Amino acid sequence: MSKPDAARMTNLTPPDGTTLFLIGMKVTKPWRIRAWTYTFFAMPRMLKHLERHREAGLLSYHLYLVPSPLVVTYWRSAADIQAFAADSAAPHRPAWQWFNKHFADQNAVGIWHETYEIDRHETINSGMPPWGLSKAVGRRPIAAGSRTAAQRMAASGVNAPGRAPAAS
Repeated sequence: MSKPDAARMTNLTPPDGTTLFLIGMKVTKPWRIRAWTYTFFAMPRMLKHLERHREAGLLSYHLYLVPSPLVVTYWRSAADIQAFAADSAAPHRPAWQWFNKHFADQNAVGIWHETYEIDRHETINSGMPPWGLSKAVGRRPIAAGSRTAAQRMAASGVNAPGRAPAAS
């Protein structure tokens, strides 16, 4: 794990298409153990697969367990997420098909996701290792012109200084 850094940092401007994907679950019927344990343990298998197959497009992730499981992921593009989801050789599609066959629309476990292509944004990290978008695309020190959230937000976008190189 990276060591904390006392410097105030912000992320490099992400390459065009960089996408934030949030996915989570909520146990709605705890006594339906098979439903929520299968769903819960499917995600770590997918993340391990994506760590071994960086070409799939996952840049970075962080898993939260409380108050309900949530995974914050950064990807090269929304198309990479869709390709991974549809790839029958990757672990998502079989897990998704199994879930839909056995537990979809039964209210035993809830699942959700949200996808955002990153455009205008603003970040800061201080006193901690790279985190979130800074971990996914790199970071740079806070300097003149980026000391406030408003300045960082205004500087984000296509022609922003410090743009991260396109992921390959």
